[in-house]
Amino acid sequence: MKDKILEELAKADVKHFLILFRDAGCQFRAFYSYSPESEEIVKFHGVGPRQVTAGMIEKLFKYNSGGKHFSVIPSKTMSVSVDAFTIHNHLWQSKKAAAKKH
Repeated sequence: MKDKILEELAKADVKHFLILFRDAGCQFRAFYSYSPESEEIVKFHGVGPRQVTAGMIEKLFKYNSGGKHFSVIPSKTMSVSVDAFTIHNHLWQSKKAAAKKH
């Protein structure tokens, strides 16, 4: 799977990628492309919403290459300096679970 993702990333015509984590525990869920001009965040590979809007984002993360870990950024504004993000927990609810509630 890793090789397939790397191959797809190499072919992509996108300059900025983001990682979607499930929560602050930094569990990988998906790769997204980010276009700073249009502010579009679109899923490239993995599990998560097809497109993410600013209102869906809960936390932003920056990768600390010296410490080899992700740190929460005290910001709510997406930019090219962001490396990863989480979305609000209720957005992870499955469609089946949502249908049962009604």
